[in-house]
Amino acid sequence: MKAFKSVFRGSLTGRARYAAALFSMLAFLSGTFVLDLSAQQPSQQKQRLSEDQRILHTLNRLGFGVRPGDVERVRALGLENYIRQQLAPEKIVDTVAEAKMRNLTTLSLSTAELYAKYPKPGALLRRLDRRGELPPELAALRENRVKGKGAQPDAATMTESDGETAMRDRPEGMPQAAADENGDGNQNEYRRAMHEYLLKNGLQPPQRIVAELQASRILRAVYSERQLQEVLVDFWSNHFNVFAGKGADRWLLVSYDRDTIRPHTMGKLRDLLVATAQSPAMLFYLDNFQ
Repeated sequence: MKAFKSVFRGSLTGRARYAAALFSMLAFLSGTFVLDLSAQQPSQQKQRLSEDQRILHTLNRLGFGVRPGDVERVRALGLENYIRQQLAPEKIVDTVAEAKMRNLTTLSLSTAELYAKYPKPGALLRRLDRRGELPPELAALRENRVKGKGAQPDAATMTESDGETAMRDRPEGMPQAAADENGDGNQNEYRRAMHEYLLKNGLQPPQRIVAELQASRILRAVYSERQLQEVLVDFWSNHFNVFAGKGADRWLLVSYDRDTIRPHTMGKLRDLLVATAQSPAMLFYLDNFQ
């Protein structure tokens, strides 16, 4: 009996020691965890963005990046005021960007004016031929070009610009001399004569339309104060994409950008959907123009 009591007493002592050790370990770990949390709190507070960092973040998210003087200007205006300002682009004075746009004359022309001043070469040649006004040099070059092409359609039936057609006619990677031997030797001379005729008569090649539209996007991204609107113009133009290389869309894209996309960037999505669906550029692109 005494032996049993002694063993039982020793067993309780061992268990008590084990429990005490376990309790101490838990207390130590919980204390360490609390200390660790308290140590992390100051570091988390240090990670909060400063005012200038918030401005930089906003400029990069709402626009195309930070330009010299942007941070100081937004700091003086106030970040919240700057965001409200970007949401109302029609109220922003944008004299610098607008001055840059004045040199891009195609942006202000109607579609009819673009067709008249930047004519499709094939249509122009047909019109001149019908009127009996086709210059002898152009007539001769066109005839030689048709002979070199064999059964391929001549310039009078081309639906795209002559320059691009000529570039396609020469196989990729083929040297110019080899191309000349295959009947393409008249292409450069034909393009030169066509270009000279356009300039002499106050006309321009149609490639200039897309070139100026592309230039306007870059200039506005760099100089415009309406940064959020320009970002949204790029976004919606990409979403409701129209291919400039498809027939008449080259002449329709200026109106598409100016009259369809830009006026609806800050409006209702429903209005933008209707405007793009009814746009001549989109209708032609989707083959729904007839």
